[in-house]
Amino acid sequence: MNVRTFYYILLLLPSVVLARRQMVVVNVESKVPVRDVRISTDGGQEIRTSWDGLFALPDSFRRLDFHHPDFERRYVLSSELNGDTIFLIPNVNALREVVIYGERRFDKRMAQMLKPSPQQQERDKLPQVIPAGPNVLAIAAWLYENLYGKKREKRLARKKALEKVRKQEAELQERWDSLEKK
Repeated sequence: MNVRTFYYILLLLPSVVLARRQMVVVNVESKVPVRDVRISTDGGQEIRTSWDGLFALPDSFRRLDFHHPDFERRYVLSSELNGDTIFLIPNVNALREVVIYGERRFDKRMAQMLKPSPQQQERDKLPQVIPAGPNVLAIAAWLYENLYGKKREKRLARKKALEKVRKQEAELQERWDSLEKK
């Protein structure tokens, strides 16, 4: 054996030893790989299959649980893994789509309870005129409120506080005057 081939073997040996075993999950009827199968180990690790049904086998496990909504759930023990393919059986009894026709009684009762009054019906018959363009009055009111409304509130609060202080001063002045007269 040549020294060069010996070094190549030494370089490739760790990658072969550390490589994890790849497996594929396949539909048993059509032999098509199944994507997005959730695989759980007994140790709590979760894996999902890629778009081509491939997944890397975990390092240590006793049991694998394969779960997909369109297929029957399958458990595989580590001693049962012989090849590189896991077959899943399609779930024949699973419903793909549910369509409900008809009305619910609750909706009918609510419609009767919320039936508009005769006055409301008359108002609904009148044409609703919505002016075209921007509402200038609403914009002006909004600008006034945002620019001057807060200042006005502060001014009114100061005014009330000042009135209260002046009232107290007047009361104290009256007491003082009454004390001076005596």
